[in-house]
Amino acid sequence: MKRLMGTVAGLATLPWIRSQESVPRAVRWSDKTLGPDGLWNVAEVTLGGQQVTVYPGKMWESFFPSENYCGNTTAAGQPCYAEQAGAIYSKLKGTGRDPRVVLGPPKFYTDDLVSDGTTAQRYVDVFSLGEDTSQWAYGKIDDFAMVLMDDAQIQYPNRRLYPMFAGCLSFGAAPGIVNDSFLVTLETVGVAVNTSLLVGTLFTNHFIESQTFGMHIGSATDKKVAPSLMLGGYDKNRAVDDMLALPIPYPYHEFLDAPLEDISIDVVKGGSPFPWDSKAGLLAAGNSSIRNRLGVAIDPCLPYLNLPKSTCDAIAAEIPVKYDGGLGLYLWDTASPDYSRIIQTPSVLTFHFMDPYNNTRRVNISVPFSHLNLTLDAPLVDRPTPYFPCNAESYGNYALGRAFLQDAFFGANLKTAVYFISQAPGPNFNNENLVTIDGESRNIEPSNNDWKTSWEGYWTPLPGKEAVTPDNSTSTTTSTSTATSTSTTTSTSGEGSGNPAGTIAGATVGGIAGAALLGSFVFFVNRRHQKYGKGVSICGMPIIKARPAASYGANPAGPGGEKPPAEPWPTQPHIQELPPECIVWQLPANITDRAAEMETPYVVYEMPADYPRRNGN
Repeated sequence: MKRLMGTVAGLATLPWIRSQESVPRAVRWSDKTLGPDGLWNVAEVTLGGQQVTVYPGKMWESFFPSENYCGNTTAAGQPCYAEQAGAIYSKLKGTGRDPRVVLGPPKFYTDDLVSDGTTAQRYVDVFSLGEDTSQWAYGKIDDFAMVLMDDAQIQYPNRRLYPMFAGCLSFGAAPGIVNDSFLVTLETVGVAVNTSLLVGTLFTNHFIESQTFGMHIGSATDKKVAPSLMLGGYDKNRAVDDMLALPIPYPYHEFLDAPLEDISIDVVKGGSPFPWDSKAGLLAAGNSSIRNRLGVAIDPCLPYLNLPKSTCDAIAAEIPVKYDGGLGLYLWDTASPDYSRIIQTPSVLTFHFMDPYNNTRRVNISVPFSHLNLTLDAPLVDRPTPYFPCNAESYGNYALGRAFLQDAFFGANLKTAVYFISQAPGPNFNNENLVTIDGESRNIEPSNNDWKTSWEGYWTPLPGKEAVTPDNSTSTTTSTSTATSTSTTTSTSGEGSGNPAGTIAGATVGGIAGAALLGSFVFFVNRRHQKYGKGVSICGMPIIKARPAASYGANPAGPGGEKPPAEPWPTQPHIQELPPECIVWQLPANITDRAAEMETPYVVYEMPADYPRRNGN
């Protein structure tokens, strides 16, 4: 009877399942955010009745810290961060089993971080996307393929080991693989056990329409962007501008070889906090081994930007950071006046990718510096420390992790072995626009939304170049003074017996005009220096020195990672006397361009040479 009722219930659900095939399915996101190198948004799944937080996503098996993890990695009296995060899967509380396969698993979930660990175990249990644990659970998968880590930790350049905060959820495998099959024992050749992979099994179970996914992990910083992960499709509004489709290379273990052609720093709106508006050539700066491009992996399980040290140093030379050799990372100098001006303005780090199928096409993805102002926390540092997430000690494992994916859409069709990247929106994105991905597709379409608009109200542009002029009243006065002075000079070419009253009036007007002109010029120069660090030279001689170009991370680091500070910017202009031989100089164009002649009520004459004698003096 129970079997009959189960069959009837199952048949009753088939029309509902079929009717929902065209709808992409959402993965839950936790209300927690995890560090110690973020904060990061994190997903939540059900494993053997347990709610487990996990970073998405990799290929093949999913990795989770086991119930032994805290005891193996945590000193007495210290917190177990994975346990606090709800990231532990316990075999004792679950319903799973050991599949007893021959092939041992990797000890850690990514090669893009240096790790150390001794034991890990393959395991299977019931998986579901929802919180329901019944046989009709949302997105249910039996014998879900897992690797349980007992003691894997991350090793930094200082040789210290730090525990992980969460594992990594796999999307599945390509091309079109549903199960991960293993021999049970060496003696029983031909007998295999199947463990189930995520999107392949959900597709086989008719829960999703294709073996695809689309993800934007968003940002948990103060410029928050809500995360999105869809299976069987994607939220089209999470992809803006151009889409880049790339092959998943054999043996299909990772999302490799994104052709990164360059990295630049750009100011997309308003004035620039740098001495320039855009600076390119940072990827290959100081490194002749990088030619026309660098192949990088897209790795959501990695927190950092794994780039050559020469590239990290080239970027760091333009921003106020200090290199920490023990961590291989760059710490923001929060005391620098540039720090807030860079992270609060529309200043971005732009990644330029080349289309491998069209060498004239480029796809650019920009990450605002506000999202690259992340925080290190315990156990990596003693107190919260803002840092720039360029990992200079990646040992050739070049990859773009969660720091990049805050502002990049990432998806894949695992059947056709193609993955996709594009620009993702900022906090002002539109509502969901869910689109299924065809199972045979090798490309998907981005939305027509404007990326800059998605950031309106969340950054503070500096005044543009046109705003570096005095206000309107001062500009009018300056222009009038210039015209009067010129007119007076022209009128003095003739001789005559002058009118003393007219002479005095002309001299008075000229004096006032000259004072106004000088005052306007001083105001303009001082404001230009104070806000933008620009200097002024007359006749080739610097009257007010410009602030030096930023040169932070390029300074040599000491043994502990410390560097001598860059030349400080003066708080007061250093004014020098104009050389006596210099007699010709020009006002800035934005003052003289609006010059207008002032009406003079008197005819101005030159004072006669014998004027004192005529008055009896």
